[in-house]
Amino acid sequence: MEGSKESEYLAPTVLDQQDFRRLFDEYYNMLCNFLHKQSHDWDLSQEIAQRTFVKLWEKRNDISVNSSVKSYLFQSARNTLIDHYRSTKSANHHAEKYAEGSSDLVEIAAEADGLAVTEKIAWAVEQLKPKTKEIFLLSKREGLTYDEIASYLEISKRTVEYNMRNALLQLKELLKGKI
Repeated sequence: MEGSKESEYLAPTVLDQQDFRRLFDEYYNMLCNFLHKQSHDWDLSQEIAQRTFVKLWEKRNDISVNSSVKSYLFQSARNTLIDHYRSTKSANHHAEKYAEGSSDLVEIAAEADGLAVTEKIAWAVEQLKPKTKEIFLLSKREGLTYDEIASYLEISKRTVEYNMRNALLQLKELLKGKI
């Protein structure tokens, strides 16, 4: 896999052991840190990061990444963490962390059962347009600033602000009356 880190893409059957090892070496610690911010559990963060890479390896012949590899890995890790919380029914803590950053969502989460809130918030986020969802998750889940998101996605800061405003308005509307 050649090219700059930020512009790498995966197509089916391209990922060999050497490429996989390079991706693991480059992104494992970043994923662990990202997951630790969400879970506050270092052991769990390492386990989820490892599961993310195992899934990548197992599905390497079927995966076609249309965004950056980094973005794909972070989204996959996030999804794996959510799956973990759902399967262990310890979603109260997760719901609070998921709703951080948006006072409207935090207020809603404080009023309802954690698991139901987590599922409804996850559903609402999934309803967002792909680009809006990506920008929202980069801000709220990865903790990136608007400037960092703009640089990472190679878009203007104004576009990031517009999408974040739309995301919060849409989420508020989607969640109104559901929680």
